Amino acid sequence: MDGNATAVLHTGVGDRIVRNWITAVEGTASRARVALQARGRALLEGTEAVLQGNPDGLVDRLRRDPQWGLSAIQSLAEELRQLLLFRAAAMEGIPDLTEAQKVALHAAFDRAAVELAKWFEALAKAAGDARLEAERIRDAATGLFNRRYLEISVPVEVQRSLRYGHPLCLLAARLDNYEELLGRWGQGVAEEAVREAAAALQRVTRAVDTKFYVEPDQFYVLMPEANPEYAFLIAERVREAVQASAPHGATVSVGAACCPIHAQDARTLQARAEEALATAKRLGGNTSVVYEPA
Repeated sequence: MDGNATAVLHTGVGDRIVRNWITAVEGTASRARVALQARGRALLEGTEAVLQGNPDGLVDRLRRDPQWGLSAIQSLAEELRQLLLFRAAAMEGIPDLTEAQKVALHAAFDRAAVELAKWFEALAKAAGDARLEAERIRDAATGLFNRRYLEISVPVEVQRSLRYGHPLCLLAARLDNYEELLGRWGQGVAEEAVREAAAALQRVTRAVDTKFYVEPDQFYVLMPEANPEYAFLIAERVREAVQASAPHGATVSVGAACCPIHAQDARTLQARAEEALATAKRLGGNTSVVYEPA
């Protein structure tokens, strides 16, 4: 795809992306089709702006959307699901995206998700809503996404993988000696080990991989267009990076599972990545394992 993103998207590609997105979401969406079409056009315009070199173009366009953050209509989870489904439709529907453009789109939609969560958080805070904490999707200490975003992201990416025939892998990682660090050195050292492990994840994974932290000591990496061999390679890089940088001999074990070869739904994919992680722990820790059927 060349730099003239608008010209490419205006030759029918954009309309097809919006139609595919509506088809993907309207089975569970509470909005009328006309509202979905309006939101789809806003998302499309923001996508075009990103491809034209404006990394904030998507957020800027959505902030001008009168439907932005309509919490009275649907939940944050549904808003985020629809946002990520549009990213999937755009990534598959725009021809000949370069790696740099894929990275830019991935980052722009993550940024939009964070901004959307902030909007919901502000609404909840203004209303004195006790659900304020639940509206956050990023962990403040590590900078990684949290369990809430994991639970939204994995089903969307599995749906994309199955629909478009692209492989997808999920890494599950856990510190081997978190409890020991906590008991012997205290909360500060244990938290430092978590932060160092998170930083290692960021260093050795791709920009298009989504990283998550689940308290107190577990991590996930969602890797589109990855096969088991690549998942094992990255798992080993994660393991080695944590061993080299985390304090007081902290290490990590990593499990991996892939769609569709190991699982064809989000719940099973996560369960099998965690099963591989448990196998790595049983082997003594500081180990990487790819899921294998019994």
